Order: sequence, then C-alpha cells, then structure tokens
Amino acid sequence: MPDDPQHGGRRRTRLYALTDGRTAAPHTVLTMDTTITAAVAADAHGGLPTEWQAILSMCPAPDGRAVAEIAARMHMRLTPMTVLLGELADRGLIHHRPPLAEAETTNVHLLMRIRDSLARI
Repeated sequence: MPDDPQHGGRRRTRLYALTDGRTAAPHTVLTMDTTITAAVAADAHGGLPTEWQAILSMCPAPDGRAVAEIAARMHMRLTPMTVLLGELADRGLIHHRPPLAEAETTNVHLLMRIRDSLARI
C-alpha cells in the first residue's frame, strides 16, 4: 500500500506532521554542513516527540553532528530535516555552529577524517 506509514516494522510519523506543514524554518537558517549539538540533557527528553528525542540523542555536546548526517541517520530528506532542526533551534533545544571556515577546509588531514567518518555511516 503506497500510503502505508510502516517502515521497517515500526510506525513513522509523516513529514508534514513533524514540520506542521512548514517548508522553511522561520528564524534559523541551517545548511547541510552546519553542526548541531543538543542543548538539553538526555534526561530532559522525556516529554518530547520521539523524532526530537532521537535527534537530541545523536547530537551530544561537544561534538554534535552535521545536518546532512542527522538526515541520513533519520532516513529523512534534507529539506524537512532542516525545517525540523530549525524548530528545535527556535525552541532552544539545540545549538548550531556554522560550517568550518574556508581556511579550515583546506586541511587535508581534516578532510580525510571527514571522508572516513562518512564512510562509517
């Protein structure tokens, strides 16, 4: 059945329900290489939607994860993920850092570590 919300034996929330039908975050602009870290402790996740809890759990401080990696791990498209993360940022549940400066991205060793990390996903 094409509209069946089942995926891998578990029920998935429809994307428009997660984003309240929004297609852009009202206050926070995130790119695919923005780093996200949880702003709340793991024990404070209890009353939040399951998807929000999963995102916060995979983004512990101080390292966090890139928006693209979070989307891949959550099996979501990038645009809805940026809207969802924008909502979390607007509520103060996550911190976000801009991508690395141009000077930092010319470091070959850093680029190799990023490549290796992506290969492990």
